[in-house]
Amino acid sequence: MKLGLPPGHGLSEFVVSSTELLPKMDGEPFITDIQFEALQAGVSLGSNVLISAPTSTGKTLIGWWTIASAIAAGGRAVYLVSHRALAKQKFEEAQRLFLRGPLSGDRAAIVCATGDAVEDASGRRTNAPMTATILVATYEKFLGCLSVGGPPRDLTDVSFVCDEVQLVGDPHRGQNVELLLALMRRSGWRQLVGLSAVMSEKDAESFASWLGLRLVRIVSREKALRIECRAPDNIHSISVAPGAVGEIQRERRRAERGTNRIVAELIRSPGAAPVIVFCMKVDDTYNLCAEWHRGKPELVAISWPPSLELSDNLRNALTRKCAFHNAELSEAERLLVEEQITAGQVDVVYATTTLAAGVNFPLGSAVFAAWKRWNFDRKRHETIGKSEFQNMAGRVGRMGQAAVQGLVIMCADGAAAAAEAEQLMDLDSQEELGAGITPQDFGTLTLQLFAGKLCSSRQDAFDIVASTLSAAREQSRNIAGIAHWQDDLDRQIDRLVGTGCLIESMFGVVVTAFGIAVARSGMKPETALFFIENLAGHAVGLSELLPKADGSGSEDDLLFVLAHSAISSPEFNLAGGKATRSVHWRISQPNLATNSYARRLSARLWDQPWMGNVPAANGALLLAEWAAGKSRSDVEAAVSGVRLGNIENLARDVAWILTGISEIISDITSPTLADESKPAALRGNNPAIQATRCLARSLRRQATRIANGLPSDILWMTNLDLPGGQRRLARQQMLSLRFQGLVQPHELMDGSPAADGKRRLGLAGELVPTLANQVRDAARRWKASEREYFQRIHHRRADKAICEPIISALYVARGTQLEDAFAAAMASISVECESLDRVGKQAHPDFLIKIEQYPSIVVEIKSKANDTDLVALNSATEVLAASELIGLKDNFCVTVCSPGVEPSVPSLIESCRRLCVVNVSDLAEAFLRIKEGSLTREGFYNWLTTPGVAAKEDLPHPN
Repeated sequence: MKLGLPPGHGLSEFVVSSTELLPKMDGEPFITDIQFEALQAGVSLGSNVLISAPTSTGKTLIGWWTIASAIAAGGRAVYLVSHRALAKQKFEEAQRLFLRGPLSGDRAAIVCATGDAVEDASGRRTNAPMTATILVATYEKFLGCLSVGGPPRDLTDVSFVCDEVQLVGDPHRGQNVELLLALMRRSGWRQLVGLSAVMSEKDAESFASWLGLRLVRIVSREKALRIECRAPDNIHSISVAPGAVGEIQRERRRAERGTNRIVAELIRSPGAAPVIVFCMKVDDTYNLCAEWHRGKPELVAISWPPSLELSDNLRNALTRKCAFHNAELSEAERLLVEEQITAGQVDVVYATTTLAAGVNFPLGSAVFAAWKRWNFDRKRHETIGKSEFQNMAGRVGRMGQAAVQGLVIMCADGAAAAAEAEQLMDLDSQEELGAGITPQDFGTLTLQLFAGKLCSSRQDAFDIVASTLSAAREQSRNIAGIAHWQDDLDRQIDRLVGTGCLIESMFGVVVTAFGIAVARSGMKPETALFFIENLAGHAVGLSELLPKADGSGSEDDLLFVLAHSAISSPEFNLAGGKATRSVHWRISQPNLATNSYARRLSARLWDQPWMGNVPAANGALLLAEWAAGKSRSDVEAAVSGVRLGNIENLARDVAWILTGISEIISDITSPTLADESKPAALRGNNPAIQATRCLARSLRRQATRIANGLPSDILWMTNLDLPGGQRRLARQQMLSLRFQGLVQPHELMDGSPAADGKRRLGLAGELVPTLANQVRDAARRWKASEREYFQRIHHRRADKAICEPIISALYVARGTQLEDAFAAAMASISVECESLDRVGKQAHPDFLIKIEQYPSIVVEIKSKANDTDLVALNSATEVLAASELIGLKDNFCVTVCSPGVEPSVPSLIESCRRLCVVNVSDLAEAFLRIKEGSLTREGFYNWLTTPGVAAKEDLPHPN
């Protein structure tokens, strides 16, 4: 540890004055050795640095210094992390550290991008993450943001913090991380700071050299740690301390070796709690936890609201100050366990490696219940990797904890196992990085290279691949070099030509519109074609399932068919290369569950016979029940042995696929595309293709239902902004309000005694006694606060685009004044706008707009004087009849709504094949993007002519 800062440290006054960003002792900065050396290396002055140090040394703070430096310089910052849970943690940290300081409370300035969603600090969705001041993202999500449509030529105003950079050697994810770093390397940056706890010196030097970084490396921990392996007759141990790495010691004596007996021993030791027990199997976390608390009395009386759907096992464990943590926990359960650990309410937690994935907790000691994992391919137990062990052991004795020395205990059955354990215990060395990019990864990689406009020929593509870190490492250890990679690359280019993603001519290789859409989605081309070809044959029938104003249709049936199709798609099998997603064995291995959906919809399912695909049938059943709003117990009962975490994980994967397909369908059925640019199944304009385009926005809405586990009629409630810590209603709270008959905004905001009673019943038992009133008030200000939020953002952007009066008028004007504002906006972006509702033209629509050479669009403007009033279905659809009366029955129609449209409208208009409804704030976003040059008029036309409600998040991406 160091007292004081090095000369010329470069930290801003904001950082120096913050106790969170700069720890102090007796008023003086008190930092770790690696933090001191990082400052000496210029990390706060814009230097490019690779920080290589153990897990206990405070690397995260170095990352935040980099972010603070970027903001102080007026630039942008991107914090890249390895996992979704870690992204959310860093997102919360960024808000706590910077929102009230240099960002002046601007919640749009901080964005989190993961596979789940792209949201800003207000909880609102955005599809423009690259405009954020601070972006926290997973590597894969940021690759999708950056690579498609051509990477920015200049990223020199962006500072990057890349956590866990050893991921470049991960056999499953390394190729994406390495490709992303290669793209960033070509585009440049203001600063790049890499962080790693488990890189060997050789690999760190190689990585730093490849990216042009200065290596700052320390191998000793700042906190003392003892690791011991208990064999039947011996104890093998090693101790490390600040500035010292010890040697293996062997002592001939016996010690307790039973997992929970070791836990009991540690719990009795001062400073050893909380204890983490690392398990190699999920079931071990349940069984060992149950064994530990069996017969023990309740130690804490904890009251949880009914909306927090905890399993009985977890509830019982937490009242006895123990818990389990694994991938089968629901999101709410995971957050609760982590909060309880942080609050000191858990003495022992039984966890898989999910709790060691970079998320920081105050752990005093660790026990390895096992350190060998079953390899299903090789049918044998194998020792975990050294990097994984070091990462797990390093969770103990972290900075800021009271324990003087952390303790890690593992056991071995004999001398041979003890010798293997000693290899893991040697913290003075790290295992070599594995292969990142290999020929097996060329499928996804090749399309991203061409879609990103990084190459235009086979040789260009090979040259880029040859410039990667993996290629350099392959050449250093293989006398033949990488010449054999050319054949593998050529095969993938041939495959992409065959699927219609690429076109090859004598002049080179170009990517098609279909190829760009597929690359943006991150899916296999085979998955896109699977949906396109089947939708072409089934879309007319599926459209019949869309809800109608007369009550016909069956949206849950539609969702089941789409979920079944997603799980049957090539993402889950070997078509087009290795599977990118998998169905958990608790869903896929039981026998076929009783499935009324599949029986009823058998003729509509694409994978036949449906009973032959157990994962798809069982998985779709679970998701349909989940999205229909069934309780946790009812959903889990549908397939024996399934847990809510399994369902939520599958829901994320299926929602990702359906969202991607929605965007692909919208892009490649665009009327602005020539038929030759489309897959063969979507050429022409027959009813099947029209029905397919009608499903584009419904696919996205079903994806949102699956992700949230909600019926369509209350999806709008996910946007209610509550005061205090909760911010958003929980799923069960929304369903309880629905059960009370409070579905529409006007019902939820009603202040009558009857409505008050229903709200109190729906939210009975919640810990916040005023929650019912808070929900009423949130519903009243829902649309107004949303408009105010986007109005502030749009005003700032409009000043730069020199169109502030138009934006102001779009938000403020009503009635004929809003019509004038719309006409002015269209004129400003060179869109012809003919007024139809002139004197003597009663009941005519308001406008006919002409964009480029495409068919004209009929536009109706609808507004309400009060921000709490919304445009109803009948008003939103009036334009259809009005257009027919004036002979424009074949023209597409758009209704612009201010302040917005009722939330029941989206699901009811998707079957109207020539109607789009757009809220004025979404129209303002599209208008601004055209002014800023990030949206073309062709993209604007496609957005307006896709049936359904047009939203900001489905605006076309710039190519």
